[in-house]
Amino acid sequence: MEEGIALWQDERSVKLLEALLDGVLSEIKPQIAPDRELGFFFPEASRLVDIGDGELLSLLESLVKQRVLERKFADKFLRCPHCCSLNLSPSYYCPSCSSGNVVRGRVLEHVPCKYVGIEEEFTVGGRLVCPKCLQELHSLEHDYRSLGVLRKCRDCQEVFPHPAIRWRCLACSSVSAEDKVLEAEAYKYFLPDRPETRSWLEFELRHKPQLVIFLRERGYQVNEKIEVEGKSGAKHTFDLLATRDDGVIVHRIAVGIENASREVGLEKVFDFDDKAYDCGIHDKILVVVPTLQKEAQNLAQQQRIKVIQSWDLNSILATKPPVSEAGVEEQFQFRSKSGLVDHLGRRGYKVEQYAVVRGRSGAEHTFDLLATRDDGVMVHRIAVGVEVADKPIGLDKVFDFDDKAYDCTIADKVLIAVPGLTKEGERLAERQRIKVFSVPALEP
Repeated sequence: MEEGIALWQDERSVKLLEALLDGVLSEIKPQIAPDRELGFFFPEASRLVDIGDGELLSLLESLVKQRVLERKFADKFLRCPHCCSLNLSPSYYCPSCSSGNVVRGRVLEHVPCKYVGIEEEFTVGGRLVCPKCLQELHSLEHDYRSLGVLRKCRDCQEVFPHPAIRWRCLACSSVSAEDKVLEAEAYKYFLPDRPETRSWLEFELRHKPQLVIFLRERGYQVNEKIEVEGKSGAKHTFDLLATRDDGVIVHRIAVGIENASREVGLEKVFDFDDKAYDCGIHDKILVVVPTLQKEAQNLAQQQRIKVIQSWDLNSILATKPPVSEAGVEEQFQFRSKSGLVDHLGRRGYKVEQYAVVRGRSGAEHTFDLLATRDDGVMVHRIAVGVEVADKPIGLDKVFDFDDKAYDCTIADKVLIAVPGLTKEGERLAERQRIKVFSVPALEP
C-alpha cells in the first residue's frame, strides 16, 4: 500500500481485509513453490488480488506495520546464495579435507596395530580381519574395540562423528557451505483477536468511504488525517476536514472518529472540542463507535458537537443531498441584497427576511436576513445584517450585530455596510470573523 493513502482507498487492501472480516479467509498462509519469485506464495490471497508475489508480501507487511494485521512464523526456506533458487540438496563432506567420499557405519579399532576403519573393511568371508596387519580379530575388547556408528573419509582416512554439510543447488550446480546459505522466513497473516480492531476495520472499510462520499455529494472537499495549525501555534490532526466555499462563507467541518471497545468518555470529547476551538472551527461532528457515556453526550450537546453513534450511521448516510448547485464557479461579487438572496438560494439555503430568533439569554433578536441550509448532518445558519448611514459605520453597530449573533449561537455572519466601516469597525469585524460587504448604496 502506498504511503499516505487511506486504508479504504487501497482496493487491494480492502479485498484482503474484507475477506478476513467476512470469514472467507481465516488467515493468509504461505505455500512453498520453488519455481515462483519468492520460492513461496499465498494462494488464497493471490486469487483475490492480481499482483506479484513480492508486491503482495510487501502489502501484507505494510498492514502489519500499521497494526491492522498480525503475523506468526509459518516456515523457513533455504535459498542458494548465487541464484536464490530454493532447489537445494544437502550433501555430506569430510570436515578435514572437504572430500565428499564419506562412508557411514560401525567403526572398529584393531587394538594391536591401532587401525581404525568401517566394519565392512574388516569383513572377509564372514570373518573379521584387520586390513592393515591381516590378523584375524576374535575377541571384542581384547582384539578390537567398537567405537560406535561414525563416518570415515575414504580419501584422507579421517574418522569423525559429524560430517560437514554443504548445499548443492540443483538450478545452478553451485555448492555452498551451510553458513553461506540464505534463509527466508515465511509468515502467516491474520486479524488481531481484539473486538475493537474488528469494529475499527468495519468502519474504515465500509462507513468511512460512505461518509466521505456523503460530504462530497454536498459540495465539500474532504481531506483525511489533515494537520491544522491553531491560534495557539499548536498543530492538530483531524480525522476528516470537510471544506465548502459557498462564495459568501467558507464552511469547515471538523470530523473526529472515536472507536473503542467500550463507551467513549468525557476526555475524548473535550480533546476534540478543544483542538477545533483552537483552529477556529465551529462546525464539529464526532463519530463514535460504539457509543458515548451520558456525561460525554451532555458535554457534546453543550459544545454544539453533532454526535453520530454507531446505530445512527446507516440512516444518516442514506439521506439524499439537498438540491443545490454543486461547488462555486467563481467568488461571489456583492452587487445587491437581492443578488445575495438569489445566490444563497441557488446554494441550497432557505432565506428568511427579518427573521426573529430567541437567544440563549431569552431576548429576541431580528436579523435582516437569516439563511439556513441543512446538509442532513449539519445545519448551517448565516446571519445577515444591513447597516445604512451617511458616514462609515462605527464600532458600536458592528459590536451590536456580533453580540446578537453570539447570543443566538450563530457563528457565520455577514454585514452589509453602507457606505462602509470605520477602521475600528473593520478591525473588530475581522477579529470576530464577520464577512463584510462595503457598498456605496443599496438598490431600492
